[in-house]
Amino acid sequence: MKLEKVYKQVTLGLNIEFDTIVLYSIYLLSILVPLLIGKPQLLVGSIINTLIVYSTLKYGIKKTLPVLLLPSITATSMGILFDGATYFLLYVLPLIVISNFILSYFVSKKNLKFGLVGMLLKGTFLIITYKLMSEIVGLPSIFVTSSYLQFITASVGVLIGFTLYRYSKN
Repeated sequence: MKLEKVYKQVTLGLNIEFDTIVLYSIYLLSILVPLLIGKPQLLVGSIINTLIVYSTLKYGIKKTLPVLLLPSITATSMGILFDGATYFLLYVLPLIVISNFILSYFVSKKNLKFGLVGMLLKGTFLIITYKLMSEIVGLPSIFVTSSYLQFITASVGVLIGFTLYRYSKN
């Protein structure tokens, strides 16, 4: 009973529920992480994947859509990844968003095994599509090489995201 009162109380002088503040904080982090940290991809990707997983588990796919879109848009608009090859992100941005959606869809089943399947499918999807794009539009090899890192960043995101979600439920 006491916990329910805390979540419904006025926060920072505003009549906003705590969950709403957390959700909008996740949105803000999904912009700030690529903007302020930028590199290395291992760190940024792990944080973004954690935000995707936690947000999907806590709020569902619909409310997670900004987290699936904003980090890639921010990175592309700021030109902070892959040095001079950033304009190629315009080609792969839809692929990154689709891969994030794949991860989010499987995570939404709220089962760690499905989360791991989502992680595998996300990485596999990016490897295949980046290899195709390198042949079709001459996508630099750095993208294909970096796509293998998606398995690591998505794994970290799935493990930390599920852990945070389970902890937050208690």
